[in-house]
Amino acid sequence: MPAPGLFATWRIHENFRRLFKRILSHATVASTAQPAVPKGISNLKRPPDTKADQAVSGADARAALELLALSSGFSGSDRLLGFLRYVVEEELQGRGDLIRAKSIALDVYGYEPDEIERRESVVRVDAGRIRRKLEEYYEGEGLDALVRIDLPKGRYIPVFHSVQVSIPGEDSTTGADRKRRKHLPPGGALVGIALLAIGIWQYQSRLSSFRGAGDEAVLRTVLFDTSPQRLQSVNLAKQGRDLIFPAINPDRLQAALLIFESAMQIDETYEGGYAGASQVQGLMSLLTADKAKSESLLGQSKSLSKMALDRSPTSAWAISARAWAEFASGNYDEAMSWSDKARQIDPLNPHVLEFNALIFLYSGEFERVINDTSQMLTQTDGDAGFVFRNARAASYFHMEDYLKSIKDFEVAIAKGAPMGPVPVAYMMAANQYLGQEGRASELVRKYETNWPNQRVDLLFSRLFENPEFSEQLAKGMYAAGWNPN
Repeated sequence: MPAPGLFATWRIHENFRRLFKRILSHATVASTAQPAVPKGISNLKRPPDTKADQAVSGADARAALELLALSSGFSGSDRLLGFLRYVVEEELQGRGDLIRAKSIALDVYGYEPDEIERRESVVRVDAGRIRRKLEEYYEGEGLDALVRIDLPKGRYIPVFHSVQVSIPGEDSTTGADRKRRKHLPPGGALVGIALLAIGIWQYQSRLSSFRGAGDEAVLRTVLFDTSPQRLQSVNLAKQGRDLIFPAINPDRLQAALLIFESAMQIDETYEGGYAGASQVQGLMSLLTADKAKSESLLGQSKSLSKMALDRSPTSAWAISARAWAEFASGNYDEAMSWSDKARQIDPLNPHVLEFNALIFLYSGEFERVINDTSQMLTQTDGDAGFVFRNARAASYFHMEDYLKSIKDFEVAIAKGAPMGPVPVAYMMAANQYLGQEGRASELVRKYETNWPNQRVDLLFSRLFENPEFSEQLAKGMYAAGWNPN
C-alpha cells in the first residue's frame, strides 16, 4: 500500500486492469448473445457514401450512448445526458411508447407532480438542444460512428442506426465495402470494442482527470439495468455535490441540500444523498453565527452521516461525511483520521480529496496540504482544481510564503475559479504583509464593494484549530484598511 498522499502508479494500473477485465467479459457476452432488437431500432442509409448494415443490438446502442457521453458536447451537460440516457433505456426496455414530456419531467428532472404541466416546456427545449448536439456530434467527433442515436422531432423515442461506409456506386458485397465488412466485429461484440476504447481513453487521460468517465459510464449502465431508481438518485447526488463549492455561498449550499434531499427520497437506501446532505449541514453549521441554529445544523449533520454509514460502512463518501461532521464538531484529530480512511478507500475521488484538503488545512497541517494538493493539481483541473489550488494558496500564506500564496490565488482566478470573499481576503492580507500597500488597498475596496457584510475573520476563528492562524489573516486585513461593520 502506498504512503498516504501519494497517487501511486500501481493504483492506476490496478483500476485499468479491473476495467479491462470487465470489458473482455462484456465483449464475450455481447458476441455470443443474440438479444432481441427492441422496437425503434432500425437501419439508416446515408447517401451517397454510406449504406445500411445489420440491425443494432441493445448492447451496441448502449455502447454508442457511452461514447456520446465522452464527447465534448455531452460530457459537461449532465442534465441533457441524463435525459438521453433515460429515453434510450426506456426504449431498450420496451417502454418507448410510454415516454412523454411529463414522464421525463418527473423521472429525470425530479419535478413534483403539481409542477409537471408548467415544466413540460423545459423538456421540449432540452429535447431540441439534444437534437442539435447529436447533429453536431455526428458531423464532427462521431463522423465515423458505426452506430448512431437519433431523437426524431415531435417525439421522445430514440431511434438507433447501424451505419456502414461504402464507395458510391459499388455493391455492398464487393470492393472496399467488403474489405471494411471483413474487419467489422460481429453483432453485439461492438460493445466490447467501444468499451475498450473508453477504457483506453480513461487510462490515457488520467493526468487531466481523477475519475475516468468511461469507467463511470460502464458502472452507470450496469446500475440502470439493476435499479433505475438508484441511478436517478446517484445522478442527483452528483449534481448536488458539484454545487457545494464555493462553500461560503449560502444559496449554492441550500440548492445542494434540496438536491440531496430529493436523492434520499428517490432511493432511501443510497448513502450518497445522506452523505452529501451531512456535509452541507456541517458547512452551514460553521457559516452561521447563530449558536442555536448552528448546533441544530450540526446535530443534523451528525445524524445524516450516521445514516450514510449505516447504509454503506465502506463508502468513501459516507466516511468523508463522518470526517466533516467530526471537523464541524471541533474534533480535529478524529476528523483527520476519518478523512484519511476515506482517502485510502478511494484515493482518486476528487470530492473526498477536497474535504480532506480542507480538514488538514484548518487543522494546521500546511506542509501536508501543500504536498497533497501539488500532486492533485497534476491530476485534475476545473472545479476540483480550484479547491486544491486555493487550499494550497492558503497554506502558503500561513507558512508566510506570501508571494506563492498570491500567485496561486491569481492563477486560480485566471483559470476561472469562482470568485468569493475568501481569496480576496487572503490576497489583501498577503499584499499588506509584503508591503504592497497600494494593491492591498485596491483589494480592500473590492472586498467592501462586493461583500460588505461578510466577516471572514469571524468565520476563520471558528474554522482553525489554532487561533493564531485566523488572527494572522485578520491582522493583515485590518492593517490593509479593512474595517468590518
